[in-house]
Amino acid sequence: MNARVNQEIIRNEAEAAARYYIGRPDGDLYKEKDFPAEVTNAKKAYISINTAMGNDTSEADRFNERKKQTPGLFTPLGVKNMVSLYVSIFRAAKADSKHMGYETVRACRQTEVTEGTFFVGPFTSTTKLSVKEIMELGYGNKNGLAICRYNFHDGAIVFDMEEFFGNDYPKAEEREVLILPGTKLVARCSGYDDRYLGKDNKPALVYDIDVYEPEFIAASRSVEELEEIVYNENTLRKVQQFYTALNDFESGFPAVPDCYPQWKACFKELVFSKLSELT
Repeated sequence: MNARVNQEIIRNEAEAAARYYIGRPDGDLYKEKDFPAEVTNAKKAYISINTAMGNDTSEADRFNERKKQTPGLFTPLGVKNMVSLYVSIFRAAKADSKHMGYETVRACRQTEVTEGTFFVGPFTSTTKLSVKEIMELGYGNKNGLAICRYNFHDGAIVFDMEEFFGNDYPKAEEREVLILPGTKLVARCSGYDDRYLGKDNKPALVYDIDVYEPEFIAASRSVEELEEIVYNENTLRKVQQFYTALNDFESGFPAVPDCYPQWKACFKELVFSKLSELT
């Protein structure tokens, strides 16, 4: 396979993944023959994709904010496509990596930021918009709001939606820049800013964050062992039931299946293992 064809495949796979992630699916990643319409046409599947890759509070955080999950993603093929989504976007970003000549900002939950050094789990969605603009778009609608300002250093890899799609960018008003899983971050807290209030009507906590190149540690299991756990049909049936229950906001936060913590840890480890092969 020549380099030009390979680059075209990388771009096509990344485009399908990016369109699905931002809620403008084109049917190339989650196909109608394999999934119901609630999955193939999902506008906010990123909520579930990020929940599965997120920290220990990610399920409760989104439940408390009444953010709807997409349970139909959690089948063997659905989860394989989630892994492929991460890989495709990371591969395209790596192939086009260059020095970042700008800063970005983000409105997120305080539970998603750690002062000091930490590493990115799910895609970290930032933007080239101003803080005022992202608040006006509704992205401050979170309990325990944090406002983050990102400064990029040499070696940092991001997926700039605006540059990738050009004039075909489906959500051009958002100017989204994804910081990728495994990326090293160093955060400094500069206190509260009462100009910006979260869903709980409390002022945002402000962080300045330096962004460095990704770092991955060796997996505790082989890829084959991880896949055996992550794609297990019986386990995923229970995971899907859990994510379905996460949409029942009136019944209280559901019981977490015994299998879920191990499944989630292995899912994250599998994604990191796949991405480490690209660095």
